[in-house]
Amino acid sequence: MLINLTSVDSTNKYALANLAGLNDRDVVVAETQTAGRGRLNRRWVSPPGENIYCSIVLKNQRPNPLLTILAALAVAQTIRQSQIDAQIKWPNDIMVNGKKIGGVLAESNSKGLVIGLGVNVNMSAVAAAQIDKPATSLKIETGQAAAKEKILQEILEKFFALYGQVQQEGFAKLLKIWQNELQIINKKVRVQTAGGEIYGTVIQIDNDGALLVETAQGQVRVLAGDVYVA
Repeated sequence: MLINLTSVDSTNKYALANLAGLNDRDVVVAETQTAGRGRLNRRWVSPPGENIYCSIVLKNQRPNPLLTILAALAVAQTIRQSQIDAQIKWPNDIMVNGKKIGGVLAESNSKGLVIGLGVNVNMSAVAAAQIDKPATSLKIETGQAAAKEKILQEILEKFFALYGQVQQEGFAKLLKIWQNELQIINKKVRVQTAGGEIYGTVIQIDNDGALLVETAQGQVRVLAGDVYVA
């Protein structure tokens, strides 16, 4: 069920605070967020009525970093239906022509897991220019406004189909799809982490989604950070 809100500080924060009273597979949707957040606690710009801001509720679901892969795949596949070449940047940013169009943030408590999605649908070029990193939207890329409710429906249908698939078959097949999407194996990269920068070559993506980077000092596992292909 969709829980539609006009304004909220953050759909993830709302969903976590109200998780006990929400049902499994409920989706909290807001027209705007006053304190939206992305990965690494970065601010998520949320102009009213223009984009998708939502959180998927998975009751009694233990934290699993691979679940964000499902959301990233669902968003990328939906955007591609608009003839836009959306790419996934490790771990789960959705990019178009080097600019961010969407992102995923999973958070949990003892009651379950919420997966937050932000997708720039009808954001203007003026609004996108105010974001501290290059950003774009469906409207910017196509020159036309899009029906964000329809796009949200398609994303959710794809997500829950993938979620059902992993419940039946496990993550192995989708992990391979995600690894192929990233196209980062054997690439030289610079990884910006909370502990500093790592330079090396990506030699593997582990089954938990971590990057294995070969550096001059040896192999390093990276679970979070920003990756830039050198």
